[in-house]
Amino acid sequence: MGLNQTDFQRDNTTNEADSDTKLRENIIEKILSKYDKRFPPLYNKAQPVEVKVQIYVVGIFGIDEAQMKYSMSMYLRQQWTDSRLKYDAPEDFTKIELDNEIKKEIWVPDLSFMTDMDTKFHQVTLPNKMMFLYPDGFVSYSTRVTGTFTCFMQLHNFPFDDQSCVYEMESYGFTAATVSFRWDEPAMSFKDGIVHSQFEMGDPESYLCDREYPSGNYTCIGLTLPLKRRYGFYIIQVFAPSMLIVVLSWVSFWLNIDAAPARVSLGILTVLTISTNGNLSVGMSQQVSYIRAIDIWNSVCLFLVFGAMVEYAYVCVIARVQQRRKRERLHSNISLNGLADIENGKITEKVDEQHQIDKDRENARKIDKIARIAFPLAFVVFNVIYWVYYMS
Repeated sequence: MGLNQTDFQRDNTTNEADSDTKLRENIIEKILSKYDKRFPPLYNKAQPVEVKVQIYVVGIFGIDEAQMKYSMSMYLRQQWTDSRLKYDAPEDFTKIELDNEIKKEIWVPDLSFMTDMDTKFHQVTLPNKMMFLYPDGFVSYSTRVTGTFTCFMQLHNFPFDDQSCVYEMESYGFTAATVSFRWDEPAMSFKDGIVHSQFEMGDPESYLCDREYPSGNYTCIGLTLPLKRRYGFYIIQVFAPSMLIVVLSWVSFWLNIDAAPARVSLGILTVLTISTNGNLSVGMSQQVSYIRAIDIWNSVCLFLVFGAMVEYAYVCVIARVQQRRKRERLHSNISLNGLADIENGKITEKVDEQHQIDKDRENARKIDKIARIAFPLAFVVFNVIYWVYYMS
């Protein structure tokens, strides 16, 4: 039975694939037969091997100002030239893709993270590593990494703050005379669609941070990741409620001075509520020893609602304490003049007492009227200064 055209093409393709596979096997065997991964390229030569590094971020999450850390998932890409890996190949042969077992036989840079708290390399379903070898000895190496990194934040303007997280890497075992890390610009790029609920990410800025240690000079590269906080959550959960509570405390100024249960209850309620709201905002970030923007807001709001309660206490003093003192003084004068003067002074006493009561109550009302203007005015002035300062 003869072969048709389709069978001939299939056999031809299979032969080409087998030939290509055989060529790759021969190249790998030839390279590894004389290759020693214990030594880096250009070892003991006049110049170090230059390793280009680039980061492709696929996710940023877990930005936590309370613990001063953030988490990031990325592809860590490195490129360098190793002359020991050169090989001859046909013109249409561009590169060799290495298996995970073969990768173990190739030298790779000892890049270490200097700001990490916990880092892991992905292993599902196999180690997430990729390595290409080019005929001229050029090596392209990529690995999937997820880590948690430190970010020392300054929270003076919290929650209107901008942060800058530092991310640094360096060679741990080789000095700068052997290995030199440099950024392949753009140093860090982001996957489309990355959005964080609390922060807006700016454009990273790369830099070099070579350091001198007792054992020698070591190569180091770093970048700063700008983060601008989204403060809409705090406006809704902290600022708006506390503002309404302060306004609610002003209702006391329109209540009758004799409505003691209502005014005292309202004052206690607003003080406790504003304190609870302040404690909530404190728990949203790291407890620090300096004053933050949100602390200033909470303190002023607490001062205003407490002042409204103290104002009513002062009104009570004006309306009742002085009234009682004058009544006691009047009765004392009557007792000293004898019982004969009681009948004659009874009418005069009542008139004077009522006049004094009306006068004291009018003074108390004046204080309430002044408070109706002074407290809102003070809060408006504070808001203008506060928001202009922190928004600018």
